[in-house]
Amino acid sequence: MTSLQNGDEDSFIILGTSPGSSLDMKCNGIEHGDMSLDKEQMEEAMKDLSVEANMAFKAHFKLGDCPSPASMMVASTMITDDRSTEELQKRFGELLDENVILKETLKQNNESMKEQFLLIASCQEDMMKTHVLHKEKFDETKELVEKLRQENKKLKLDIARLAEAEAPSVSSETGESLHSSKPTGPSGPPSVMEFVTSPDDDTINKLTAQLELVEKQRRQVIVDNEKLTWQKESLEHIVDATSKERDDLKEKLKNAELLLSTKDTEHATELSNLRLTMQDLEAQVQSASNFTSISSEEVTKRDQLIRQLEARVTTLQSELKTAQLRILELENVKLEFTKHKSGVSEATKIYKDQIQDLHVRLKEASTTVFQPVRFSISSEPESSSSEYASLTSNVKLYDKTLKHLAELLNILTHGMSDSLVQTLGLVASLHDYKLERATADQFKAGLAEVKLQLEKQHSTALNNIGQVRGSLSIFEGIFKDYSEVLKRSVSKPRVERSGNVEALTAALVARGQELASLQAEIHKLRGEKDHTELLKAQMDLYKSDFEAERESREKMASEKENILTDLRTTKKRNQELLQQLEEVRNINPGLYRTVTSRGTAPRSPPAAPASTTRTPSRTAPAQPTGNMVRKKKKLSNEVEKKEEGATKEATPPPLRFDCPVCDKPFKTIILLQQHVDHCLP
Repeated sequence: MTSLQNGDEDSFIILGTSPGSSLDMKCNGIEHGDMSLDKEQMEEAMKDLSVEANMAFKAHFKLGDCPSPASMMVASTMITDDRSTEELQKRFGELLDENVILKETLKQNNESMKEQFLLIASCQEDMMKTHVLHKEKFDETKELVEKLRQENKKLKLDIARLAEAEAPSVSSETGESLHSSKPTGPSGPPSVMEFVTSPDDDTINKLTAQLELVEKQRRQVIVDNEKLTWQKESLEHIVDATSKERDDLKEKLKNAELLLSTKDTEHATELSNLRLTMQDLEAQVQSASNFTSISSEEVTKRDQLIRQLEARVTTLQSELKTAQLRILELENVKLEFTKHKSGVSEATKIYKDQIQDLHVRLKEASTTVFQPVRFSISSEPESSSSEYASLTSNVKLYDKTLKHLAELLNILTHGMSDSLVQTLGLVASLHDYKLERATADQFKAGLAEVKLQLEKQHSTALNNIGQVRGSLSIFEGIFKDYSEVLKRSVSKPRVERSGNVEALTAALVARGQELASLQAEIHKLRGEKDHTELLKAQMDLYKSDFEAERESREKMASEKENILTDLRTTKKRNQELLQQLEEVRNINPGLYRTVTSRGTAPRSPPAAPASTTRTPSRTAPAQPTGNMVRKKKKLSNEVEKKEEGATKEATPPPLRFDCPVCDKPFKTIILLQQHVDHCLP
C-alpha cells in the first residue's frame, strides 16, 4: 500500500474480474469523465443514503425509475433549505480537493498494482518452468527406478537359483518414490475497476449525494485494499513455499541419485560376497559334520565358565561390601583413638609442667639445704686432751659426712630431674608416632631408650638411697657421741661452748627436717615412676592397636587389588570367549545355527516344524528378504538369549549391578562393563 503525501487519507483500489482486464485498463477515464459503474454495485452503495440523495444519484447516473428534472429541483430545494450557499460552496471546494487527491492516489495504486501483477506473472512463469523441469527429472528417476527394480528381480532369481545348492540367499530391495506436489499458481485477483466521480455544476444536491456516495465507496475501497494486501501476503507465502518445495525436491533428487549409486555398488559387492560365501560354504559343508561334537562341547564349557565367572563376581562384590563395612568400623575406631590421644596429650602437658616445677624446687632445695655447718670448739684447760681430740675428730667426720650427703642428694635430685626430662622427651617422640609423624623404627628406638633410661634411673636411685642410708647411719653414731658430749657439757656448763652447741643443735634439727622432706620427695618420685610405667603400658597398647589397624588396611588394600586383577582377567577372558564365538559364527554360521537351535529346541513350542533346521535352503525364500548384516544380528541375538536363559536357570540375576571400584549401581551388565572400561585405572 502507498500512503498519501499529507497522510490524512488512506489509499484504496477497486478490483476488477481478472488480471488481464485490469492490465489492459486505461487510467485516463477519470480525466474524460467516461467511466461507467455497475448498476448493482451502485444500488448496493446507495442503500444507506437518504431518500433525496438516492433520487439525485439515480437522476445523475440515469438509473432505472429515475425522477424527473422537476422533482430533482424540488429535492434540491429541500436539501438546500438547511444550508446556506457559502457553506455549500465551501463544501464543494473541499470535495474538489478531495477528488483531486483521490485521483492521484488511484493513479499511484494502479501503477503499483501493474507492477505487482507483472511480478506475479513472472513468478508464475518461473514456477511453471521449474515444475516442468521437476516433472522431467521425476520421469527420469521413475524410469531409472523401474530399471533397477527389474535388475533386482533378475538378481533375486539368480540368487534363488544359487541358494538351492544349500545356502541361504539374501537379497535387498529398496525403492523410493518421490511424490511431487504441484505448486498451485496464485489465483488472479479480480480486475481493477476504477471509479472517479466528477462533480457537476448543476446543483449542490448532486454534490452532497456524491459526497455521501464517495464516503461509502471510500470505506468499501479501504476494505478491498485490505483484502488485496492479504492476497499479496498469501501470494508471497505461496512463492516462499514453492521455492522451499523446489529446494526440497532438488535435495530429494540428489539423495535419490546417491542412493541409487550406493545401491548399485552394494548390489555388486553383495553379489561378489555371495559368490565367495557360496564357495566357502560348499567347502565347509563337507567338514561341518566333523566339528559338530567339538563345537557343542566348547559351547557348553564356555557357558559353564561364564557361570563360574559370574558367581565369582557376585562373591567378590559381597566381599568388597564387607570390606567397606570393616573400613567404616576402623574409621570409627580411629576417631575414638584420636580423641583419646588428644586427652593423653593434655595429660602429658600437665605432667610435664609438674615435673618442671619439681625440678626447680629440687634445685632450690639442694642449694639451700645441703650446705655443711662449720663451727669450732674452744679447748678447755680442765678437760683432757684425748676428749677434745675425739670431739674435734667427730666434728670433722660429721662435716665430711654432711658434705658427702649433700653431694649424694644433689646427684640424686639432678639425676632424677634429668632422667625425667629425658623420659618426657621420649614420651613426646612416642606421641609423634601416635600422630603418624614418625616411623616404626624411630618408635622402637624411642621405646628402647625409655627402657634404658628407666633402668638406669632405677639403679642410680637405689645406689644413692644406699649411700644416703650409710651416711645416715654414720650420722646417727656421730649424733650419739655428740649427745654424750652435750650431756657432759651440761653437767659442766661452759660459757664459751654454749653458742656453738646451740648452733649445732639448730643445724641438726634443720637437717632432720630436710631429710624428712627429702624422703617425702623420694616417695613422690616413686609414685611418678609408677605413673610413667602406666603410661608406658598404655603406649604399648596403642602401638599394638595401631599396628593391627595398619595390617588390616594393608590386607584390605591387597584384597582390593586382587579383586581388581580378577575382574580384569575375567573381563579379558569374556572378551576372548566372545571373539572366539564370533569367529566360530563367521567361519561356520550353519553349524552355529544348528547348535543354537538344538540348545533352544526343548524350550520351543511343539508346533514348530522340524524341517526348518534340516533344510534351511528351502525355508529361506519364504522368509522376508534382508541383508547379511541383519541376519547376523539375529543370530547374535539368539546366542545372547541362550546365554541369558542359561544364567537365569543357574542363578537368578541380581536386581542391580554395582561397580567394584566406585560402588555405582547399574541396571544391566552391559552398562556395568562400559562403566568399568572407564573406571579402571
